[in-house]
Amino acid sequence: MADERDEQLEYGFTTAVFVLDHTARKLDAEHAEREFADTTKENFWRMWPAVRDWADELFRQIDDERGHMATPVQDDDYDETGGGG
Repeated sequence: MADERDEQLEYGFTTAVFVLDHTARKLDAEHAEREFADTTKENFWRMWPAVRDWADELFRQIDDERGHMATPVQDDDYDETGGGG
């Protein structure tokens, strides 16, 4: 039961991230503010601060874990330039 619930939470989270990304790519914030219904804007305004705090912390943890994977190697043996030929 716990594994199934965890899978459902992960699936829901992944879906939400993809939907939010899709929306952000299709609609700028000014247009969304003008076009979204009052209930949609109220829910966003009410829930977003907690979501943002949670997402920022999750991102920080993932970045701490994986951020080094995106940094270039700092090793003089790999940074040779010129002299080839």
